[in-house]
Amino acid sequence: MSRQGVERRLREERLEGAYLFPAYDDYCFANVPETTFSLLDESFDRLLPDSVLDEVATDVEHVVLLLLDGFGYECWNRAWRDDDLLSRLADRGTVTPLTSIYPSETAAAITTLHTGLEPVEHGLLGWYQYLESAGRDVVTLPFLALSGEPLGEVAPNADARDLFAGESLYERATAAGIDVQVIQPAAYADSGYTQAVTAGAERTGYETAADLALAIRRTLEDASGPTYVNAYAPTLDEIAHVEGTTTERYRANLASITACLRRELLERLDPAVAERTLFVLTADHGIVDTVPAENVDVTAWDDWPTLRETFRRDDDGEPRRPTGSPRNVHLHVRPDRLEEARTIVESAVGDDVRTFTRSEALERGLFGTGNPSELFERRCGDLIVIHRTRGLCWRSGDSELVGMHGELTPEEMLVPLAAVRLDDLAD
Repeated sequence: MSRQGVERRLREERLEGAYLFPAYDDYCFANVPETTFSLLDESFDRLLPDSVLDEVATDVEHVVLLLLDGFGYECWNRAWRDDDLLSRLADRGTVTPLTSIYPSETAAAITTLHTGLEPVEHGLLGWYQYLESAGRDVVTLPFLALSGEPLGEVAPNADARDLFAGESLYERATAAGIDVQVIQPAAYADSGYTQAVTAGAERTGYETAADLALAIRRTLEDASGPTYVNAYAPTLDEIAHVEGTTTERYRANLASITACLRRELLERLDPAVAERTLFVLTADHGIVDTVPAENVDVTAWDDWPTLRETFRRDDDGEPRRPTGSPRNVHLHVRPDRLEEARTIVESAVGDDVRTFTRSEALERGLFGTGNPSELFERRCGDLIVIHRTRGLCWRSGDSELVGMHGELTPEEMLVPLAAVRLDDLAD
């Protein structure tokens, strides 16, 4: 059952021009973690509206939450009718559009998924952030220096636990008697960030889509009590960055994931276990396809030297670099030159740019409705810059990306939440 009325409501209530603002109070990705845990233990709050799980059997012992990185609601709508597994989800379960958080980025959203906290609370606000324990800007989730080197090799004091504020939900879940299993690609299943943000869970790495489906099934088969499985697949996002969301390769890899789930999970799982398992599919954000030749190298602006002079200084007296991402640009500006910086940016980019000061962003609840953490206050830019159709890039190579995300367009902000009991998916 599709909740198309929810999409209409979100657009009526949250859309301003070309920008769709997060619905933190109800239909938002940030409310997925607590809600899915609430099905296993009443100490967790059901933050999503009840309609999200209407007509879905939720008297279960296990929950599988599968996150397809970058598989936004627009991509869902293009794909589900022609895909056996997705069409079963639509016909036999519920599919509800949610908004992502802001920024609609993997680094921020995955941190929300594991902690249950909004970005204003956990403070991880983009792919590029300044990390105090490293004394430098870093690439967050891979835990790399901007040069691409492992951070531990160039900054031995770098601590992945400093990437975000707050605690993993999984320690709380484990204390409530829930076995939490996190299934991620082997390349970073035991990275510093993953270890920190999934504390309390057991982690399993995998190599292929078949391995992912098999790991989910084996985890359910081995379960001896309430079990929560968080499974993560980044392939679609990785492909979209290189060539967009409408290519044959994108479609083929989606089909490979769903076929493996059907074959290795649905067709081979013990029916008695399937009857006790709720399956939830969602995404952290959608994707907007840009034209690389039209993406903007902000360091090539005629006014870049003047803009750079408005930036705050680091400990060495050098201007702070932008952080965030090309669709979520944080400029760290001196308070007395904030309006000057805003004028420069808006003049350089034109009508398709929108800017927020930090106070404006907080007033709008852009990063969430909770209390700002100290880390958020240190991380958030004084001026946040977004562009409707382009990436605003300051690092070499970023302008060559096709698929991008991080901003407020409906393509980036709307994601699906599909839910069904596993036995209802079987033939």
